[in-house]
Amino acid sequence: MTFKVKILVTILVVVGFDAVGSLLSKLLQFNYTDLVWASLLIYVASGYWGARRRGFTFGILLGAIAGLVDSTIGWFVSTWIKPFSRTGIPPISTELMLIILITVTVTGLIFGLVGAGLCTILGQARPVDPNKS
Repeated sequence: MTFKVKILVTILVVVGFDAVGSLLSKLLQFNYTDLVWASLLIYVASGYWGARRRGFTFGILLGAIAGLVDSTIGWFVSTWIKPFSRTGIPPISTELMLIILITVTVTGLIFGLVGAGLCTILGQARPVDPNKS
């Protein structure tokens, strides 16, 4: 599978999770932020999957992409659905959007690094070629 396809699938998984999670939160009246663990799991899985047969760097990159999509398209979808939240959704300023974008993307990168590391430890990542610079 090409890395472009992995990016597309990751985007669909993240946005799909945000949509379904938001809808279930709204219907079942549970706090949407309780699903943060699932987002982190998606970042780890993205990192693992990105590194699998592609290399460690691709895993980190795919984790970061998952975080970036979650903080942009996923945020938009969730806000549009209006999930249940005990604290409410704060007003979104440009500064807050930028902070969220950076924080969630870096979180995706870090958890993608964990996934890529697990993939490498388990021998599933493509080894680094020392002849390539």
